Amino acid sequence: MISEGAELAAGVASEELARAAQAILARHQEPVQAGLEQVAESLPAEVAEPARYHLGLLPGARPGKALRPTLTLVLAEALGASEEQALPLGLAVQLIHDFSLLHDDIVDRDRARRGQPTLWVRDGVPTALNTGDALLAAAFRVLAGAELAPRVSARASLRLSRATLEMVGGQQADIASTGAPPASLPAYLEMVGRKTGALMGAAAALGGIGADAPEATVAACDEFGRTLGVAFQLRDDVLGVFGDAGETGKPVGNDLLRGKQGLPMVLALTGNGELGALARGWLEAPGLQRRDLPEAVRRLRQGGVAERCQGLTTTWTERALAAAARLPLAETGASELELLCRWLGERWY
Repeated sequence: MISEGAELAAGVASEELARAAQAILARHQEPVQAGLEQVAESLPAEVAEPARYHLGLLPGARPGKALRPTLTLVLAEALGASEEQALPLGLAVQLIHDFSLLHDDIVDRDRARRGQPTLWVRDGVPTALNTGDALLAAAFRVLAGAELAPRVSARASLRLSRATLEMVGGQQADIASTGAPPASLPAYLEMVGRKTGALMGAAAALGGIGADAPEATVAACDEFGRTLGVAFQLRDDVLGVFGDAGETGKPVGNDLLRGKQGLPMVLALTGNGELGALARGWLEAPGLQRRDLPEAVRRLRQGGVAERCQGLTTTWTERALAAAARLPLAETGASELELLCRWLGERWY
């Protein structure tokens, strides 16, 4: 049994880790936000303001974490590139991510993101779709228009386009699994590796490309990012069921209500006994009802699903740390990556 003192000490360590990780993200968030503002200014007038709204550029907005461009910038600098060289690559990754979020919110019918109504709720589905399409095109225009060496631009465009296509395939696999017969844990992890891991891998790989690193190093960066992406998505799935909407800025419990097979649902569905039977019943018409959601979450906790989720998240976080340790990074960059990895495995938003 863990003592009260040990729990308190762990809490303090966790708070310090969060502050350190947030400081790293904040340092890179400012140039990324400035770059996104320049991109928004170049968009067609009809979608410029909706894009600023979604990107968190309007006054009082809560911007995203800028995790993916931060990975690009940290890795590029740790491999010998400057922020100026790497920033266009990070911006391109962030634009692809935000394009995918706009489409995701429509598909999932999520009504809130980053603490505000999603764009499709505010302005309608057609505007959200067109804005997402504009961000997708803008990502590759950033790469083509930046003052990058031709070799760097070509490598980055190819890597990012491949990852985007892989991500789209993973998203479609995720959609197809919603409400379907129970998926296995390996099938779920394979889908997550495409849906989230592919773009996170590209973000890390573009850091290596920005430093004009050898292909073996770029591939190792990609492996690290993909592994971290799986850990990130596992934690995201946990927060979608067991988190606090005030912290995450997104509705909690919607995945269960939709019959979406995120990690908690997959673990419940593939389990034996009463919990497995109960979870399989949630996939049958009329499905889990909102009034029954608190009891469903309680039963998942009681059945040990939350603990198993955290165990898997920890396993994938440690794998990401091991992959990062194999990269030929400067000491500061290696330390920053370790901090980010450890925080992402336990974050609450």
